[in-house]
Amino acid sequence: MKKIIILAAALVLATVILVPAFAAVGTTGNGAPSGPHFNLNIIGVPKEKQGDMSGNGNVIFVKLWGPNTRINLVPGDDFAVLDKDGTDGNAMLQLMDPYLTDTDGIWSADEPVAYRIYVRALGKPDGFMGMTTGFTDENGADWYSLESVNLTRTKGQSKFTDKTLELTTIYVDITDDDVSNPIRYTLFGNSLWQYFWDYDNSGLKLLQMRIYVIESQN
Repeated sequence: MKKIIILAAALVLATVILVPAFAAVGTTGNGAPSGPHFNLNIIGVPKEKQGDMSGNGNVIFVKLWGPNTRINLVPGDDFAVLDKDGTDGNAMLQLMDPYLTDTDGIWSADEPVAYRIYVRALGKPDGFMGMTTGFTDENGADWYSLESVNLTRTKGQSKFTDKTLELTTIYVDITDDDVSNPIRYTLFGNSLWQYFWDYDNSGLKLLQMRIYVIESQN
């Protein structure tokens, strides 16, 4: 009996040790972790914005009903909106490099991530959106990931879901060998490429994004 109790205690201790650092603070009722985070609201509006929309903030405006907005992504030491007017087709967001130990620009399952991204759809029901990570290569060609974030606003409480992989990697086949062989590239992994999120809005008034830095990797 004593051996069983000791073994059970050891298993509980191992489980506690294996919990990721960002989750140790607990989770909220809306599905996201609790604790400090960068909050970004992508707001759908019926008309184009006017005037100077540059400067820091936590909001990006996009058309309520297309055409798509390209949210250009640039690396930096923190998170910041650099151009919040996406109603003209382009916006700009500064992100920290999510894969600081990456050396070849190719994602691997054991690659530690510096932060996690959670998203949820808000506003009136029935609006939906799609967002795809991509890059423009050194020859000016655009490449879009085979994976996208697709959310529909339904009735009732909207909960956050973890979309880190889709928003920090680009799963694409850029070889010219007539063989489908996708590779998962990391965001900011190639200094010659310009990275972006392609945002396709269909009536969604608000996409809320929360970015949580994993403190144990600072």
